[in-house]
Amino acid sequence: MSDEFTLDMLDIPGGWRRGEGDWTGVAAALARGETVEVIQEVGSTLWRNSLPEKHSLSWEGENLSTIKARIWISFTQRRFSPESALPKVQWHPRVLWIGIGCERYTARELIETAIQNVCRANHLAESAIAGIATIDTKAGEVGLLELCQERNWPLKTFAADILSSVEVPNPSNIAAKQVGTPSVAEAAALCAIELISCTILENRQDACSTKSESACGVGILPACERLLVPKKIFRSQNPPPLQGGVRGGSSVTVAVAVSPIDYLG
Repeated sequence: MSDEFTLDMLDIPGGWRRGEGDWTGVAAALARGETVEVIQEVGSTLWRNSLPEKHSLSWEGENLSTIKARIWISFTQRRFSPESALPKVQWHPRVLWIGIGCERYTARELIETAIQNVCRANHLAESAIAGIATIDTKAGEVGLLELCQERNWPLKTFAADILSSVEVPNPSNIAAKQVGTPSVAEAAALCAIELISCTILENRQDACSTKSESACGVGILPACERLLVPKKIFRSQNPPPLQGGVRGGSSVTVAVAVSPIDYLG
Protein backbone atom coordinates (compact mmCIF):
# COMPACT_ATOMS: atom_id res chain seq x y z
CA MET A 1 0.00 0.00 0.00
CA SER A 2 1.44 3.39 -0.94
CA ASP A 3 2.48 5.56 2.01
CA GLU A 4 2.30 8.69 -0.17
CA PHE A 5 -1.48 8.85 -0.52
CA THR A 6 -2.80 11.76 1.55
CA LEU A 7 -6.13 13.42 2.29
CA ASP A 8 -5.17 16.41 0.16
CA MET A 9 -4.86 14.14 -2.88
CA LEU A 10 -8.60 13.45 -2.89
CA ASP A 11 -10.03 15.29 -5.90
CA ILE A 12 -13.03 16.55 -3.94
CA PRO A 13 -15.39 18.84 -5.92
CA GLY A 14 -14.67 22.50 -5.27
CA GLY A 15 -18.17 23.27 -4.02
CA TRP A 16 -17.99 20.84 -1.11
CA ARG A 17 -17.35 22.19 2.39
CA ARG A 18 -15.29 20.64 5.15
CA GLY A 19 -17.31 19.87 8.25
CA GLU A 20 -16.34 18.97 11.79
CA GLY A 21 -14.08 16.07 12.68
CA ASP A 22 -10.56 14.89 13.34
CA TRP A 23 -8.98 15.89 10.05
CA THR A 24 -5.46 15.35 11.40
CA GLY A 25 -6.34 11.83 12.54
CA VAL A 26 -7.92 10.83 9.23
CA ALA A 27 -5.01 12.33 7.27
CA ALA A 28 -2.56 10.37 9.41
CA ALA A 29 -4.46 7.11 8.79
CA LEU A 30 -4.34 7.69 5.04
CA ALA A 31 -0.65 8.55 5.15
CA ARG A 32 0.03 5.27 6.94
CA GLY A 33 -1.91 3.36 4.28
CA GLU A 34 -4.57 2.25 6.75
CA THR A 35 -8.13 1.48 5.68
CA VAL A 36 -10.37 4.57 5.67
CA GLU A 37 -14.07 3.92 5.12
CA VAL A 38 -16.03 6.32 2.91
CA ILE A 39 -19.76 6.64 3.50
CA GLN A 40 -21.22 8.80 0.74
CA GLU A 41 -24.90 9.64 1.02
CA VAL A 42 -25.14 12.52 -1.48
CA GLY A 43 -23.11 14.34 -4.09
CA SER A 44 -21.18 13.51 -7.21
CA THR A 45 -19.14 10.31 -7.22
CA LEU A 46 -16.89 11.41 -10.09
CA TRP A 47 -14.08 12.24 -7.65
CA ARG A 48 -13.50 8.52 -7.22
CA ASN A 49 -12.34 8.23 -10.83
CA SER A 50 -9.15 10.17 -10.04
CA LEU A 51 -7.98 7.94 -7.18
CA PRO A 52 -4.58 6.34 -7.63
CA GLU A 53 -4.49 2.60 -8.26
CA LYS A 54 -3.12 1.98 -4.80
CA HIS A 55 -5.19 3.73 -2.16
CA SER A 56 -6.51 2.78 1.24
CA LEU A 57 -10.10 3.97 0.85
CA SER A 58 -12.87 1.47 1.42
CA TRP A 59 -16.53 1.93 0.56
CA GLU A 60 -19.36 1.52 3.04
CA GLY A 61 -19.73 -2.06 4.26
CA GLU A 62 -16.36 -3.30 3.00
CA ASN A 63 -13.43 -4.42 5.16
CA LEU A 64 -15.25 -3.59 8.39
CA SER A 65 -12.70 -5.34 10.56
CA THR A 66 -9.77 -3.26 9.30
CA ILE A 67 -11.25 0.25 9.29
CA LYS A 68 -9.03 2.79 11.07
CA ALA A 69 -10.83 6.03 10.09
CA ARG A 70 -14.02 7.19 8.40
CA ILE A 71 -15.09 9.90 5.93
CA TRP A 72 -18.78 10.88 5.80
CA ILE A 73 -20.12 12.69 2.72
CA SER A 74 -23.53 13.96 3.71
CA PHE A 75 -25.78 16.96 4.36
CA THR A 76 -26.17 15.80 7.96
CA GLN A 77 -24.41 17.68 10.75
CA ARG A 78 -22.87 14.93 12.89
CA ARG A 79 -21.38 15.42 16.32
CA PHE A 80 -18.39 13.18 16.84
CA SER A 81 -17.27 12.13 20.29
CA PRO A 82 -13.74 13.39 21.03
CA GLU A 83 -13.14 10.19 23.00
CA SER A 84 -13.72 7.96 19.96
CA ALA A 85 -10.71 5.87 18.97
CA LEU A 86 -11.83 6.03 15.33
CA PRO A 87 -11.05 9.43 13.73
CA LYS A 88 -13.89 10.72 11.55
CA VAL A 89 -14.46 13.71 9.29
CA GLN A 90 -17.33 14.96 7.19
CA TRP A 91 -17.63 16.62 3.80
CA HIS A 92 -20.81 18.54 2.97
CA PRO A 93 -21.82 18.72 -0.71
CA ARG A 94 -24.10 21.68 -1.37
CA VAL A 95 -27.38 19.87 -1.99
CA LEU A 96 -29.90 21.63 0.27
CA TRP A 97 -32.24 24.24 -1.19
CA ILE A 98 -34.05 26.39 1.32
CA GLY A 99 -37.51 27.58 0.32
CA ILE A 100 -38.46 30.85 1.97
CA GLY A 101 -41.75 32.65 2.39
CA CYS A 102 -41.74 35.93 4.28
CA GLU A 103 -43.65 39.14 4.81
CA ARG A 104 -42.49 42.38 3.28
CA TYR A 105 -39.48 44.06 4.95
CA THR A 106 -38.57 40.98 6.97
CA ALA A 107 -35.17 41.50 8.57
CA ARG A 108 -32.18 39.44 7.48
CA GLU A 109 -31.62 38.39 11.10
CA LEU A 110 -35.07 36.83 11.37
CA ILE A 111 -34.68 34.92 8.10
CA GLU A 112 -31.26 33.67 9.14
CA THR A 113 -32.48 32.64 12.58
CA ALA A 114 -35.38 30.69 11.07
CA ILE A 115 -33.01 28.82 8.75
CA GLN A 116 -30.60 28.07 11.59
CA ASN A 117 -33.43 26.75 13.76
CA VAL A 118 -34.60 24.40 11.02
CA CYS A 119 -31.07 23.14 10.44
CA ARG A 120 -30.45 22.49 14.12
CA ALA A 121 -33.80 20.78 14.64
CA ASN A 122 -33.16 18.44 11.70
CA HIS A 123 -29.40 17.98 12.15
CA LEU A 124 -28.64 19.64 8.82
CA ALA A 125 -25.26 21.19 8.07
CA GLU A 126 -25.57 24.85 7.08
CA SER A 127 -22.51 24.37 4.90
CA ALA A 128 -24.58 21.92 2.82
CA ILE A 129 -26.97 24.72 1.82
CA ALA A 130 -26.77 25.39 -1.91
CA GLY A 131 -29.07 28.40 -2.05
CA ILE A 132 -32.39 30.08 -1.35
CA ALA A 133 -35.59 29.82 -3.38
CA THR A 134 -38.73 31.96 -3.21
CA ILE A 135 -41.47 33.66 -5.22
CA ASP A 136 -40.38 36.24 -7.81
CA THR A 137 -42.12 39.09 -5.99
CA LYS A 138 -39.46 38.67 -3.28
CA ALA A 139 -36.57 39.11 -5.70
CA GLY A 140 -35.91 42.58 -4.28
CA GLU A 141 -36.54 41.75 -0.61
CA VAL A 142 -33.65 43.48 1.17
CA GLY A 143 -33.36 40.99 4.03
CA LEU A 144 -33.14 38.04 1.63
CA LEU A 145 -30.63 39.79 -0.60
CA GLU A 146 -28.43 40.76 2.32
CA LEU A 147 -28.41 37.21 3.68
CA CYS A 148 -27.65 35.65 0.30
CA GLN A 149 -24.83 38.09 -0.33
CA GLU A 150 -23.33 37.55 3.11
CA ARG A 151 -23.50 33.74 2.88
CA ASN A 152 -22.67 33.54 -0.83
CA TRP A 153 -25.95 31.77 -1.58
CA PRO A 154 -27.65 32.10 -4.98
CA LEU A 155 -31.26 33.29 -4.89
CA LYS A 156 -33.63 31.47 -7.27
CA THR A 157 -37.09 32.96 -7.80
CA PHE A 158 -40.17 31.54 -9.48
CA ALA A 159 -43.42 33.05 -10.74
CA ALA A 160 -46.63 32.36 -8.84
CA ASP A 161 -48.11 30.35 -11.70
CA ILE A 162 -45.07 28.05 -11.68
CA LEU A 163 -45.23 27.59 -7.91
CA SER A 164 -48.98 26.96 -7.97
CA SER A 165 -48.47 24.03 -10.35
CA VAL A 166 -46.25 22.18 -7.86
CA GLU A 167 -47.73 19.47 -5.65
CA VAL A 168 -46.97 20.24 -1.99
CA PRO A 169 -47.97 18.54 1.25
CA ASN A 170 -49.11 21.73 3.00
CA PRO A 171 -50.96 24.10 0.64
CA SER A 172 -52.53 27.26 2.06
CA ASN A 173 -55.73 28.89 0.85
CA ILE A 174 -54.64 32.12 2.52
CA ALA A 175 -51.38 32.18 0.55
CA ALA A 176 -53.27 31.40 -2.66
CA LYS A 177 -55.47 34.48 -2.14
CA GLN A 178 -52.61 36.75 -1.12
CA VAL A 179 -49.83 35.84 -3.56
CA GLY A 180 -51.48 33.68 -6.22
CA THR A 181 -50.07 30.34 -5.15
CA PRO A 182 -51.01 27.96 -2.31
CA SER A 183 -47.35 27.43 -1.51
CA VAL A 184 -44.22 29.55 -1.58
CA ALA A 185 -41.58 27.90 0.63
CA GLU A 186 -42.31 24.25 -0.19
CA ALA A 187 -43.01 24.84 -3.88
CA ALA A 188 -39.96 27.09 -4.33
CA ALA A 189 -37.63 24.54 -2.71
CA LEU A 190 -38.96 21.82 -5.01
CA CYS A 191 -38.69 24.06 -8.07
CA ALA A 192 -35.08 24.83 -7.19
CA ILE A 193 -33.97 21.20 -7.07
CA GLU A 194 -35.82 20.51 -10.32
CA LEU A 195 -34.16 23.49 -12.01
CA ILE A 196 -30.67 22.68 -10.76
CA SER A 197 -30.91 18.97 -11.55
CA CYS A 198 -32.19 19.50 -15.08
CA THR A 199 -29.68 22.28 -15.83
CA ILE A 200 -26.68 20.31 -14.62
CA LEU A 201 -27.68 17.08 -16.31
CA GLU A 202 -28.08 18.94 -19.61
CA ASN A 203 -24.49 20.20 -19.34
CA ARG A 204 -22.58 17.23 -17.98
CA GLN A 205 -22.78 13.48 -17.70
CA ASP A 206 -22.76 13.26 -13.95
CA ALA A 207 -22.87 10.47 -11.45
CA CYS A 208 -24.51 11.04 -8.12
CA SER A 209 -24.97 9.21 -4.87
CA THR A 210 -28.14 9.52 -2.84
CA LYS A 211 -30.15 7.38 -0.46
CA SER A 212 -33.30 8.67 -2.18
CA GLU A 213 -34.87 7.15 -5.27
CA SER A 214 -35.32 10.71 -6.55
CA ALA A 215 -31.80 10.78 -7.96
CA CYS A 216 -31.89 12.22 -11.46
CA GLY A 217 -35.66 11.86 -11.58
CA VAL A 218 -36.77 14.59 -9.22
CA GLY A 219 -40.07 15.41 -10.84
CA ILE A 220 -41.54 11.91 -10.88
CA LEU A 221 -41.96 11.46 -7.13
CA PRO A 222 -44.63 12.88 -4.81
CA ALA A 223 -43.67 16.05 -2.97
CA CYS A 224 -43.66 14.25 0.38
CA GLU A 225 -40.73 12.16 -0.87
CA ARG A 226 -38.83 15.08 -2.35
CA LEU A 227 -39.11 17.52 0.56
CA LEU A 228 -36.57 16.89 3.26
CA VAL A 229 -38.27 19.28 5.69
CA PRO A 230 -41.87 20.46 5.14
CA LYS A 231 -42.67 24.08 5.87
CA LYS A 232 -42.03 25.46 9.34
CA ILE A 233 -43.29 28.90 10.39
CA PHE A 234 -41.20 31.10 12.68
CA ARG A 235 -42.49 34.27 14.29
CA SER A 236 -40.47 37.00 15.90
CA GLN A 237 -40.87 37.32 19.66
CA ASN A 238 -40.14 41.05 19.45
CA PRO A 239 -41.89 43.72 17.35
CA PRO A 240 -39.89 44.18 14.14
CA PRO A 241 -38.40 47.66 13.59
CA LEU A 242 -39.94 50.23 11.29
CA GLN A 243 -38.40 50.43 7.83
CA GLY A 244 -39.27 53.53 5.85
CA GLY A 245 -42.21 54.11 8.13
CA VAL A 246 -43.51 50.57 7.57
CA ARG A 247 -43.42 47.83 10.18
CA GLY A 248 -41.14 44.98 9.11
CA GLY A 249 -42.30 41.41 8.64
CA SER A 250 -42.56 39.26 11.76
CA SER A 251 -42.82 35.72 10.34
CA VAL A 252 -40.77 33.48 8.07
CA THR A 253 -41.74 30.16 6.48
CA VAL A 254 -38.93 27.70 5.77
CA ALA A 255 -38.91 24.42 3.83
CA VAL A 256 -35.96 22.30 2.72
CA ALA A 257 -35.54 20.10 -0.35
CA VAL A 258 -32.49 17.98 -1.14
CA SER A 259 -31.14 17.80 -4.68
CA PRO A 260 -29.64 14.59 -6.05
CA ILE A 261 -27.03 16.77 -7.78
CA ASP A 262 -24.64 18.94 -5.78
CA TYR A 263 -24.41 22.62 -6.64
CA LEU A 264 -20.87 23.69 -7.59
CA GLY A 265 -21.54 27.32 -8.54
